[in-house]
Amino acid sequence: MNVELQAVYKIGQMVSKCPHLEPVIDSNDKTLLTDGHIDVHSSQPHSKANYQGRVSVQVKGRSLTGAKKPPRTIRITKTDLAGYLKNHGVLYFVVFLDPKTGGRMPTYALLNPFKIQYLIKKMGGQKSIGVDLRPFPSDPSKIEGIVKLALQSADEKPSMRIDLNQLKDLTRITLFTDGSLNLDAPVKLTRDDYDFTLVFETSGGMTLSVDEELVITPSEYVGEVTELAVASGDFVFRNPTRRRVDKHTVELELSEGLNMQRSDTGETSTGSVSLTMRKTLRERFNDIGFYLTCISKQVFSIDGLKIKVDVASVNDQNDLREHFQYLKTLMSLCAHLGVDSSLVELEPLEGKRGLQLLGLHDVMVGGEEISDAHHEPGRILQPMGPWSLQLLVTEDKAEGKWLCLDLFHPELGQQFVLSGEDDAGVPQFSRVTPYEVVERERLPFTLNLHLDNLVSAYNNIFEYPDVAARANTTVLNLVRAADVVAIRKSEFLDAAVGLNDWLITKEGNLPIHQINHWQIAARNGQLTHEDRPAIRSLKGQASRREIGQPHFVETACAILLGDEEEVAYCLERLDEAQRLEFQDWPIWDLHNTAYAATDGQRAGQ
Repeated sequence: MNVELQAVYKIGQMVSKCPHLEPVIDSNDKTLLTDGHIDVHSSQPHSKANYQGRVSVQVKGRSLTGAKKPPRTIRITKTDLAGYLKNHGVLYFVVFLDPKTGGRMPTYALLNPFKIQYLIKKMGGQKSIGVDLRPFPSDPSKIEGIVKLALQSADEKPSMRIDLNQLKDLTRITLFTDGSLNLDAPVKLTRDDYDFTLVFETSGGMTLSVDEELVITPSEYVGEVTELAVASGDFVFRNPTRRRVDKHTVELELSEGLNMQRSDTGETSTGSVSLTMRKTLRERFNDIGFYLTCISKQVFSIDGLKIKVDVASVNDQNDLREHFQYLKTLMSLCAHLGVDSSLVELEPLEGKRGLQLLGLHDVMVGGEEISDAHHEPGRILQPMGPWSLQLLVTEDKAEGKWLCLDLFHPELGQQFVLSGEDDAGVPQFSRVTPYEVVERERLPFTLNLHLDNLVSAYNNIFEYPDVAARANTTVLNLVRAADVVAIRKSEFLDAAVGLNDWLITKEGNLPIHQINHWQIAARNGQLTHEDRPAIRSLKGQASRREIGQPHFVETACAILLGDEEEVAYCLERLDEAQRLEFQDWPIWDLHNTAYAATDGQRAGQ
């Protein structure tokens, strides 16, 4: 039996059944490195017009005498691999023949240029290497998929070094396979396990075959945000992320610290809830609250539909419940003081600071007597990690006891008076709000500001002198605070907008209020090209000395317009004292930033 002839005949017979392929394979085995080729056409009948390309092939025949199964690999020499590489790759066939039954079992290996390069590097100093063989399919469509991949991969050029700068403007990444890739689960494409070629295309139309391994993750394994509401007792998580972990397991991530898994193998279903301690008070309180409630009630709901679960109790549940009670007390204190619990980090509160806050809760919420150490009226600054609480100690003479109060609480009922002396040494007293009591540098870090009561606080004392000027100073302090503490930027700027709008209703749209409106809008990314005419108009009034503090207004408008040359000119016209005063205003922080409403791209944002 001529094994080689039988092998060539088998491959030719199989390829001939494919409508777009035409085999030209020689059985004499006299051609250097290859035994022929397979032509690829786009349609029938085959012609020059629909010719797409040619794939080189090598066909080997092997007898299975004494062997029960065909081997899974075949050794190929480094010399042959180097020759195939120069020929842009080869489709390598090995047909195993059983002399007893006459059965022919075709296998193949796609040796594309990047795969050959990989094999040569892998073999090191060896003269040959075992190459994996795959069963050659009988389905014509699958055969065409293999041959077309071989044709596409012939464009791979291992010798060409790719400049990464060429790939900066990628518009498309195309993965070519033989069609057998299963994308039902995450897959890592490696040269050992898969046949593929990867093509990058740039915005300039350049296409490059790239030698890279690739990880493909189906969207359901990446995770998708749902519109579900998952609840356990009073604890509700909305829009959790759902992702598949494996074929049988789905995970529902309620938060970064809490997720649920359900595995269904057909016969049985199992579930688990895992908990990770997160750093802020609100996060940890909600996570642990849901977790403990789920353990206690053995049930949770998804969009109102109750689902029973069997959650095993953990060994440290008592410690966890004790910690939860501590968190619950801190949450109660935050609610009483109007503190955003999502800002409070728990690690700095371990030890002494945490105990102080528990004691503060007992006094302010629980009604316990304040300690003898504080039987003197005045302010208390209570640290809370990097933040602080501003409190007030005062005596309730009617009740005969000392109280600790929230300095900013809307129902405090205290009258604040600022005392000082005029130039002649005569005592002066001014009615103020708590927002004048707190130092400017402490304002950004004070948690119990009750900014929703800010306008009311000033409105209640507006009948007294200089209240509008003091309110404007608070607007500026809030803008500064937004620049200092980015995490509270929206909180401070929203409050500044509200107070500035209130001032406009009381005093009219004065230049200082206009500038504050614009600089707040700039910080919110809302200052646009359409604001420029009004800013220019105000700047013109200042230049003509039609308004008060013209030099300051003119400089501020130049900053808002983004006119650096004009800003420098305006600054030169200020004396040193005026320049220092101006540079202390928050409008100066916009200087040389992208906040200004320029004529360029920023104006449209």
